[in-house]
Amino acid sequence: RASAIAARDQAQVELDLTEVFAGTDGTVEQFVLQPGDYVSAILRPAGIIVPDVSVHYRLQAGYDQISAQVIKPGMLAEVTCTSIPFTVIPMVVVSVQDVIASGQLRPTDELIDIAARARPGTITVGMEPLYEGGIDKVIPGSQCVSNVYTSNHERLQDPELSGLQRFGLHVIDTTGLVHAFILRIHALLLPVRTLVLSGGH
Repeated sequence: RASAIAARDQAQVELDLTEVFAGTDGTVEQFVLQPGDYVSAILRPAGIIVPDVSVHYRLQAGYDQISAQVIKPGMLAEVTCTSIPFTVIPMVVVSVQDVIASGQLRPTDELIDIAARARPGTITVGMEPLYEGGIDKVIPGSQCVSNVYTSNHERLQDPELSGLQRFGLHVIDTTGLVHAFILRIHALLLPVRTLVLSGGH
């Protein structure tokens, strides 16, 4: 009797293994499976599950390394995304990654020539919408263009600033204004470039 119970329990375990449950609610996308296909959770999944609750409240952007000493959490930014044309979304910087991916090394069976990795990496910046629901219409994975702005208004109130310093700070603020204007032109021309000039599909 004990052997029969053990065999039954073993059969139940094997039967349970035929059902796979996701760790979160979501939608399975790109599910392409034919009879005889090999499926593995590690090597070849049959589809990709997109969680219902995702980090849709945040965008990530890459900036040149020269911006690393300038971009800080709390700075204001703006983005325009391909999936919602004619729209400029106000954002705020919430995180700046303190490592650059292009500098990582992985142990291999050959020596790495650093000169062969000449492509400079970027710093990863996390942004959240300044107003609630600001990016609700942005499709996750959408391509966006962003600007981050400095504000020297408080520094310009310092009476100890020299004339040259004041001029430099005004030039920086003016450059930010020009970049904001260019971003709006980009938001206006993007649909025209995509649908008309490039013969959109």
